[in-house]
Amino acid sequence: MKRLYDIAVIGAGIGGLTAGALLAKKGYSVAVFEAGHVPGGYCTSFKRQGFMFDSCLDAISGWGEYGWLRKVFKKLDIEEKIKMVRLEPLRVDNFAGDKINVPGTIPELINLLYGISPGEKDGILNLLDTMEEIYRIAMSTPPEVVYAYPGIKGVIGKYRDKTYKELLDEFITSPRARAVMCDRCAFLGLPPSKVSALVMTIMFMTYSSGGGYRIKGGACNLTDALVDALLGSGGELHLNAPVSDIIIEDGKACGIIVAGGKIRAKAVIAAAGAAAMCRVAGINADANKTSVSFYMVYLGLKDAPEIPDSMGYYPGYDIESTFADVARDVASPNASLEIINYSGLSPAMAPGGHTSVMLMSKAGYSYARPWNECRNYEADRVLSLAEKAIPGIKESVVFRETATPLTLEKYTGNLHGAAFGWEQSVSNTRISSHQRLRGLFFAGHWTYPGGGIESVAASGAAAAESAAALVNKEAYN
Repeated sequence: MKRLYDIAVIGAGIGGLTAGALLAKKGYSVAVFEAGHVPGGYCTSFKRQGFMFDSCLDAISGWGEYGWLRKVFKKLDIEEKIKMVRLEPLRVDNFAGDKINVPGTIPELINLLYGISPGEKDGILNLLDTMEEIYRIAMSTPPEVVYAYPGIKGVIGKYRDKTYKELLDEFITSPRARAVMCDRCAFLGLPPSKVSALVMTIMFMTYSSGGGYRIKGGACNLTDALVDALLGSGGELHLNAPVSDIIIEDGKACGIIVAGGKIRAKAVIAAAGAAAMCRVAGINADANKTSVSFYMVYLGLKDAPEIPDSMGYYPGYDIESTFADVARDVASPNASLEIINYSGLSPAMAPGGHTSVMLMSKAGYSYARPWNECRNYEADRVLSLAEKAIPGIKESVVFRETATPLTLEKYTGNLHGAAFGWEQSVSNTRISSHQRLRGLFFAGHWTYPGGGIESVAASGAAAAESAAALVNKEAYN
């Protein structure tokens, strides 16, 4: 380990690895410091008794032609290092037995919605036209301008302070059509009445226009590709290296403190630790709420019934109500459930004749009972909920393991096991990629544009660009 770098990066999640790899490829001396023993954050995989699972991922967006994730991999020349498999259909929505195959293209989605609600064709078309315009502008404009610039006009200005429900209310009324349009609210952890119209629109459209993907062989392959890109360009990755503080001199970040001592750097990118990031950024974190977390049940199945690659199970068409009991009952009559078949598209993730499946339910960090006491009890109840969606799944289980919000917090360092950083509401304040302190930049899901693999890759790319500009300017001066 050297004692002087152009840029030091705190955190080896996808945001930090993206920033580090891009900077290393441009020739900067860069080192990424990770408190844990493995890189990747939430983008990791693990193996138990021959079954392989991603820690908490369903589908990944951003691999379409204009997606942020695809752009990063093109810049790094590692597009061919991983194999992405497109989900077809994008997902199966199961509304208490009413199964709808949701497509991953806009024309097919329009036809589906026309069939569901033929009397609302104009509203459906106008809604998707509006969402496409929001998405087009957002994908070609810096995230901080989209979400924070006070003077922004047009469709972004109109909907930036509105909820997703308010957006839908302008165009469609059919409960069934609205349920399809809200089926991915769980991907952002908030009901339609609270989630930001912009955030939800961008997430929905990136899947609906660019498709949803699985990483062949597991999410760890995406992380490994970024690590290889970082190291292959001369960058460094230091694991088991928690950063205790950022060195600030004369109003500028100029290094970090790790267990081995002081590391000097011309710029620092903080891509981990919400509380510490907010402190140095001058943000009152008490005013923000962390996002929802997840409770996961990992299943190894033998001779399993047919299970879609990605299914959302809902007790009815009212998506709003599926968030009612998050903090007290993950398997209540209101609860929804994500059912993820990993080995359908990657057979090697399970032994022959077997299937690797994850059940994922929205969950609060603070729960009705201590998580360590009820995790196995809740697994039985969640499995019974899955039985409603996939009859016969219970009797095919040969392996089971669970993870709670406490598990996510322990292994990733994310406050409260937050799945998406700060809550994705209209009022929450995210951290700007460069804010208040010279030489300090931010990446990860606590920053703009928010949660999800694609979004944190975008934040890492933005932070890398800003850090490089500062280093270049100081070298020139």
